[in-house]
Amino acid sequence: MPAPTHAGRLAELIGAAYAVEDLDEFRHGLMPALLQAVPADVASYNEFDDDPTRSWWASEPPLRITPELGDRFAALIPQNPILAHIHRTRDGRPRRISDFLDRDAYHRLPLYREFYGRIGVEHQVAFTLPSRPPIVIGMALSRAAVEFSDADVALLSAARPHLIQAYRNAELATAREATFAALEAGLEALGSPVLVVDARGRVDLATPTARRLLTGRLGGAAGRIADDVVAALAARRAAATPATQPLLLDDGGRTLAIRVLRGPESTSELLVVEPGESGLSVAALRGLGLTQREAEVVRWLALGRRAPAIAGVLGISPRTVQKHLQHAYEKLGVTTASEAAATAWAAVGVRLPGAPGPDVPAG
Repeated sequence: MPAPTHAGRLAELIGAAYAVEDLDEFRHGLMPALLQAVPADVASYNEFDDDPTRSWWASEPPLRITPELGDRFAALIPQNPILAHIHRTRDGRPRRISDFLDRDAYHRLPLYREFYGRIGVEHQVAFTLPSRPPIVIGMALSRAAVEFSDADVALLSAARPHLIQAYRNAELATAREATFAALEAGLEALGSPVLVVDARGRVDLATPTARRLLTGRLGGAAGRIADDVVAALAARRAAATPATQPLLLDDGGRTLAIRVLRGPESTSELLVVEPGESGLSVAALRGLGLTQREAEVVRWLALGRRAPAIAGVLGISPRTVQKHLQHAYEKLGVTTASEAAATAWAAVGVRLPGAPGPDVPAG
């Protein structure tokens, strides 16, 4: 049987990523798929925090790490040159340790002497998925003998935008379950405006803050949401628009962003109204490896503005906007405005009240 091609391994990895159903499955289930795509001795999933005691990680195959050695890893991980580069540049695309340090310099690191050297990590390629500070979500592949090739790095780079989207899908699914639990416990427990509506726009449930919105932009006939919102929701269903891409509504000069999740009944939908502009900040988008100006341009693109309007807002020429978009598309691994917008929204995601945080550190 012939060895799988680069394109075949990439397709398998992307398919496995989109198949996961919640955060726990993403954290643990994606590592075998990574190892299939880019063979390595160990794959790891890491959630780093400014407070080392709150950092969490898992590996495939599971590593037998004592609690003491795990604590040293959490304390020394800032020495990892890949992570240091990401902290400095906000560029989370795949990099190898050898891109920054030669073998001797790497071996001099306390991180190597006290942890990596003990578990046989001589070569590593790693990347991050955008997340809200102070958490940094990193995925790494490690080997003892053979360096990762440029083709390995290219495959992971091509997969990363899809992994970002898949992570947000899993996060939203987990948040959805937490939201339903909160709804069952009592609508007052939720701080975000939340509505449950049927396919005809009839409101089945609403939090107190959502009921106030029903007297304004979202409100329609008695007991229903506005007709244009009903039509927009129908169009999303027909187009199979992912939940990571919010519904954007003009609300008197500001953008109202609504996450649309599957409701508790097969024909219902859960509408979560996000504060402000959903955290779609320049700082968050720079986590995708964009420059300040590229992030500004992509942000306005994701909010539904076209190039001439973006140029007017930022005080630059439409030609300059297109140049920034060209560079941003290359970094995001996309080719169209809609793909760039979807990746931007997936990068910021949404964390609902009651959504679980990282699991207990592995011992």
